[in-house]
Amino acid sequence: MMPSLLNRNFKTLRSAFGLFATAGLFFVSDSCSLSAQPSKDDDPRYELIDREEGQRRLAAFRGQRLRGDYCFNFQLEHLPRREKTVRYNGKMWGTWNEQGALTRFQISEAALGSAETSTDLFLEVIIQNGKTPSVWKRQTSDQHFEKVNGEQLFEPLIPGIVYSPFDLQMPFIFWDQFEYEGPARVRSRIVQRFLMLAPDDPLYESRGIDAVRLSLDDTYDALFVVEVIGEQGEELSRFDVENFKKIQGQYIVKSITLKDHVSRDRTRFIVREASVGIDLDPLIFNPVRPLDTELIPALEFEPL
Repeated sequence: MMPSLLNRNFKTLRSAFGLFATAGLFFVSDSCSLSAQPSKDDDPRYELIDREEGQRRLAAFRGQRLRGDYCFNFQLEHLPRREKTVRYNGKMWGTWNEQGALTRFQISEAALGSAETSTDLFLEVIIQNGKTPSVWKRQTSDQHFEKVNGEQLFEPLIPGIVYSPFDLQMPFIFWDQFEYEGPARVRSRIVQRFLMLAPDDPLYESRGIDAVRLSLDDTYDALFVVEVIGEQGEELSRFDVENFKKIQGQYIVKSITLKDHVSRDRTRFIVREASVGIDLDPLIFNPVRPLDTELIPALEFEPL
């Protein structure tokens, strides 16, 4: 599957997973119609905003959340440039606490070309996002969750799949320094672009990361594009939110495609079923005393 978003030296496939738990990715304002917008010549929103307004927009994006908790059944499609497609099925539960988004993922390996999920646990991860993110993982359901620290944050989560816990944390969403780059058009939407500048850190420097460009919808502060930028200004990877879906009265992201420009491999994340506006047991997200997933009450899902 995929490498660290920050390591351009690996042969990579960067999963859309890196963005799953980030506030504001999977959902947008209740009033969002996501319809086409006026042409550039007629639309005053192409006007530049000042830094104070930029900070307000970023704060609004970081603070977005659904009404209530949520659960998604999803599928990852690993699309290597020169090999066969590999699919992984998963379930994710999400909530929020005082630090930010809190998410638990369970991933199983699906048969090639099949939507059926294996009964064996493939990987389970709990992610606390925010300014002080944390990650815990386990490989089987009878193991204890172990916290991932230090250099382990940049090591593959799963043998043979170069994808790191750092990718799940998405710390650049909360980097303090940024440059406002102005408005642009992404498909039919107008976005405001922010270049989040990497702090001085030997880990970022060793992986050739200089900045990350965020493109936020001008009207709803929803995330449309993320570009990881190298030291020479080159684009190392890019993900695009492809479409949204209104589910049980709230808008969520239905599919995302992420492309690694080094390997030219892609990963597509697709929500198959969703349940939103629910109330989840906090023990689901407790890495010390987690609630076993088979004990989580059955939810009412709506297919997308």
